[in-house]
Formats: sequence, structure tokens, C-alpha cells
Amino acid sequence: MKRPMCWLCLLFIAAVWLGDLTGLVPVRETAAAQSLPGEGFIGEKGQAVVYGRIYQYHYSENSTGICLTDVYLKSQLRSQVGDISKKLSGRVIIYMQEGSEDVSQPLGTWVRVRGKLQEIEGPRNPGEFDSRLYYQTKKIYYRMSGYELTDCGGEVWHLREGLRQFRGRLADSLEKAVPEQAGILCAMVVGEKSLLAQEDKNLLAAGSLSHMISISGMHLSLLGMLCFYLCQRLRLGIGPAAMVSVGLMLFYGMLAGEGVATMRALGMFGLAMIARAIGRSYDLLSALALSVIILLLDNPAYLFYSGFLLSCGCICAVGVVLPQIREIFSFEKAQRKREKKIIQRKIIQKKIIQTLEMGAAVQMTTLPLTTWFYYEIPIYGILVNLLVVPTLAVTLVSGWAGAAVGIWSVSAARVFLIPGCALIRFYQGLCGLVKGLPGAMLTVGQPGIWQVLAYYGLLAAGFLLGRRTGRRAVGVSLCLLCVSAGVMLLCSRFQGSLEVTCLDVGQGDGAVACTLQGKCFMVDGGSSSQKKIGQYTILPFLKSQGISRVDAVFVSHTDADHINGIEEILDLIRTGQTSLKIRHLVLPGLEKADEGQERLAALAAQAGVAVRYLNAGGKVEDINEDSLVLLLEAGGFRGLFTGDIGEEQEERLSGHLMDCDFLKVAHHGSRYSTGERFLREVCPKIGVASASATNTYGHPHPDTLGRLEKNRCRVFLTKDSGAVTLKVGEDAVRVRTYLH
Repeated sequence: MKRPMCWLCLLFIAAVWLGDLTGLVPVRETAAAQSLPGEGFIGEKGQAVVYGRIYQYHYSENSTGICLTDVYLKSQLRSQVGDISKKLSGRVIIYMQEGSEDVSQPLGTWVRVRGKLQEIEGPRNPGEFDSRLYYQTKKIYYRMSGYELTDCGGEVWHLREGLRQFRGRLADSLEKAVPEQAGILCAMVVGEKSLLAQEDKNLLAAGSLSHMISISGMHLSLLGMLCFYLCQRLRLGIGPAAMVSVGLMLFYGMLAGEGVATMRALGMFGLAMIARAIGRSYDLLSALALSVIILLLDNPAYLFYSGFLLSCGCICAVGVVLPQIREIFSFEKAQRKREKKIIQRKIIQKKIIQTLEMGAAVQMTTLPLTTWFYYEIPIYGILVNLLVVPTLAVTLVSGWAGAAVGIWSVSAARVFLIPGCALIRFYQGLCGLVKGLPGAMLTVGQPGIWQVLAYYGLLAAGFLLGRRTGRRAVGVSLCLLCVSAGVMLLCSRFQGSLEVTCLDVGQGDGAVACTLQGKCFMVDGGSSSQKKIGQYTILPFLKSQGISRVDAVFVSHTDADHINGIEEILDLIRTGQTSLKIRHLVLPGLEKADEGQERLAALAAQAGVAVRYLNAGGKVEDINEDSLVLLLEAGGFRGLFTGDIGEEQEERLSGHLMDCDFLKVAHHGSRYSTGERFLREVCPKIGVASASATNTYGHPHPDTLGRLEKNRCRVFLTKDSGAVTLKVGEDAVRVRTYLH
């Protein structure tokens, strides 16, 4: 009752969540609701002309994105009254196509861009990254592939542009001074992640150090308090020192990209400084509550964003969970009872205990969020943070000093960066060591909402019982028992039936089957319309389902749209960038292996995956005719996977077929497959055709869909439904589509 702001915050969060859940205020559907104008504004194949001001630049390894604000969509119809335009809700991100001129206009400049405009899509498969929600937190609702940009002038935002150029100079100075560590240092110091290699991201994630490369409360608190201390040393009063510190941190927040975690930390730091200036006490949880309310009023989509929830979760860990741990376990009280020894040893012991307490509190609080968004738990994370967190301040100060000095002298910058680079090498070595240990990453999958709520309920019960029990040993035991039960419940997977999922991989094929006995099988995995399908679609799906081992990957044939995702995964296994294990790779047993088979077999050998061959005899010339046709039987259920076979191969299978509940429609629904005779023999109840909505082959063909419908087969298309999952019960098969 002493914190009314916290109660108000909880009620506001509940209102936003319930509004989205019931559809009264569909927060996560806002982007989709911003439908584009109709005829006259959008031409053929989505061609459009937009006019807006450059708000931000988004840099990545392969492209530069331009974020436009105050965006108008120009009509493509001529009018006697001049140009007709319509203002778009939200911002537009534009990625210039290869061959376009480099974009170097300052922020605030009005530009006119011609290209293909479309709404930002959400995920189409379980486990996929939600691009729509991510961009929605930045108020970006549309994306454009631009190929023609015209500078229209206008007033430049001098402050924002100056900060952008200064950020670029800081990043350049780090890259010139220490190119090997520049990626991590740039992310830590100025929030610039375009230089950060994927290998470094995976390495830090394995050691639970991803927080290190995000501008967060630690960064702002350290830099802000350093500014406040220096101002006081210069004999400024508390009020002026607080104002100067808050102003500098505001500029730093803008410099670092205005991420949600940065803005949350900036708000709390500002409240702390205001409290000092007016002589009032500062309450951590009340400051967090007010900051959360302000942020959600600005953009309610933050409530469902991982960065926002994890950032707030860490503060709740410090303000709520940490005091409970200290009271129940009473480490400090127990330490006072011991015989006093060397003072230095006591200080070290106290620091170690405090770090362990903090690490345990953060892990306990954020564990459900980690499993919900990332599906994995870094087992040795607390131990790694125990060694790393005490030295992060040194790394940050070294990085800030080196980046600033490097603008004038690269040689001098290297001197300032010596401690920071040495510590980064230590962090990398430590994460590499941990990554090589058995069970470094525990894949648990995405829990259900009820599991998350049950975990927090058991956590609260553990703290309550631990505090109210008279004897310390009993209290500690009860608390640990409740926490352990919560962790076990959170990490448990409950699968009551055989599940078959046909992934939406665009123009390609990929299916995963999981049995009641815990076996997992894949059939194909590739795409000709989507890049890195293995890394961004197949692996996230497997992780979200709690699958850490695939017993066999069956390759129907070696067309790229069936195997390039499998090749990616094998390469990631070979280089140690994923914890997934594959036991067997099963290939068609051809008389003479083609180039694709040889490449796959070589990759499998390098990744430690056993290669097996299946062959029913016969000699064929067409690669599609080489397709494996697989029958899955479990209990009374039958499912048939047909690769890319055509009608001729279907004829050869005649006499070997039987009634099936499920058919993976051959060759993406090609006109020349899934013939009448084949369907009469198979009699499928459910069919799934995998094809891209933008494919130029006409897949699936209307004739094929007509034949399936005529034979009373209900067909699901991944281009319309996203991933399609079949849950096989004792007396029924339940179909769940991801998008609807």
C-alpha cells in the first residue's frame, strides 16, 4: 500500500493485456490494421511512391535501411487539381536494392522514394522471430524495397544528425583501433550492432551475456553517476549536477538509438536525479512503475516485446526477489557469526555472495521470459556472470574513453582500449569454454501461459513459506523445494499425441514429425524464395517445440528448395553454432550419387551425422523422379510424404499404396502430379500443399486442387495458413493452422 504507483502500473498492464486478448484493443494487430489505400495509390506488383522525412538509419551486414516518418503515399492517377496524397499511419522502413546509389542524406531531409511497398508481415511458423512486433515497437508499419530515391531538401534536424555523425565517428574509431573487438565494443558503447558478427552473438548467448551488448540500465547508471560525480567535484550544486547528468544521458540515449531498454533506464535515472535534486527519497519499484506507464502510453506494443519485458524483469529482480533471497538465506547474518579473519578476505567473500545473490535473483525472475522468447536456458549463465559482471564497468569505461580519444588519435585509443580488449578476450574465451561443456544450452521449448503463471505462483509460495518458517534451515529447504518444482514444471513438455507439422518455407518443402515416444523426424527442409530458411525458420521451430535432437532427416531428393535449409543446419552443427543434434541423414539410394547428395553427405560427415541410404530399386534420370516416398504409420494413423514425384512415378507406385489420413501433396501442388488414380488408391482425408504466395509456377495448380476436392480431401495451403500442424488422437486428427 506504500507504493500506489505500482498498483496503478499493474492495473494499466492488465488493461492493455486484456484489451489485446479480447480484441477490444488489438495491440499486436495494429500493424495489420493499417491497411494500405486502394486503387490509384498502389500499382502493379505493389509499386508505389512515398514521400517523407528521414528519421533514422538502420544498418546491417548487407544493407542500409532508411526509416521515414511523416510519410505520404502519392497517388499514381493524374488529377486536374494536382498531386493527390494520403498520409500513412506510422513509419516506413526502406531497404534500397543493389545497384541503387548510396544514401547519405542527413536526418530530417524530405525524400521521395519509388519501390515496392507492403505491410510488414508477422511470423508464419511457431518459433519464428516476430518482425512485425519488433518494428511496431519502433512505430514502423510498412516496408519498401526501394530502387529510386530523390532528395527533396527541407529543414535538417541538426541535433539528431549531429549525434548520428558523432556515433558513426565513435564506431569508426573503434573499428580502426581494434578491428577484432570492434563489433562487441561498438554494441556496448554506442549500441551499433552492424559490426557484430553472428558468431559473437551466439557465443555471448551461450554464456548468458547477451545483456552485455545492449544499452541498458547498467550502462546509463554507470555513465550517469560518473557525470554526476564529476559535476559535484566541479562544485556544482546537487540540482545543477542532476540537470547536467540527465541532459547528457538524454543525448546518450538518442546517440544509442533510443531502444526501449535504454529509454526505460533513462526514465528511471531521470527520476533518481530529480529525487536527489528536491531532497526526496527514491523508490526503485515506483520509478519503474512510472516509467512503464509512460512507455506503454506511448506504444502499448512494448508489453509483448522481449527487450522491454526482460529489462523490466531485471529491475523487478533487484527490487522484489533479491530482498527475499537475502532475508530467507541470510548469507550476511551467517557470515557475521563466523570468526573474523583477514578484512580483505571478508570483502572478497561479501562481493562474491552479493554477485551470486544478484545472479540468482535475475535468473529466477527472468527464467520464464527467457524460455518464452528464446526456448533455451544457458545452464552455466550464473557462473559466467559471476566472473564477468564485476569487470563490466572497467570494460565500458575503457570502451568509452578509447572511442572518444580515437576520433583524434587511433594510437592513443589503443592504449585506452587495452584493459577493455583484454577483458573482452577473456569473456570470449570463457563463453567458448562454457559452450564446449556438455549441456551448455538446455532446449526446453516455449512454455504455456499456465506454466509461466504456475512458476511465478510457486516462486511466491516459496518466498512466503521461507520467510514465515521459524527455523532458517527449514525455510531455505521449503523455498528451494518450491523453486525447483517451478523450474521443473516450466521446463516440462506435454505432448499427448503424434504431431506432424508442415512448415511454411515459401517455395519449398519442410515437415517435422514428433512421436509419443519422443522421436523426431524431418522430411526435407529448403526454400527457393526465402533466405537462411534453416537458421530463421527450421531451427527456431525445433527449439520452440523443445526439440534438441532429430533422430533422422529424410531427404526426398536434392533440389535446392528441399535441402538448402538442411545444409545450413549441418554447417551450424559443424561450426558449433547450434546445440541441435542430428543422428542420421537419410538419402535416396541412387545408382550414382548426384552433386547435391555428395555435398550433403560430406557436410553430414563433418558435422558428425551418420548417413544412411534408402532404395526401392530402379534406375531414373530426372532428379524429381529420384524422390523418396515415405509412409509414416503410428497406431491407426497413416501419412504419405511424396517429395516431387509426378504422375509417371505415381503409376509405378500403383499396387503398393493404401488409404492414408494425410498426404503431403507432391511437387507443391503441380498440375502434373497427384493424379486421379493415385488419389483413388490413397484416399487422403487431409492434404497439405507447400508453396509461396508469390511463386511464378502457378503452384498449387487449380486442376490439382480440384482433383483433391473431388476425392473429398480437405486441403491446407501453407501460403494461406502458415504452418499446418496435425495432432493425431485416438479417434480423430485435429488440424491447427498457425495464421488462423
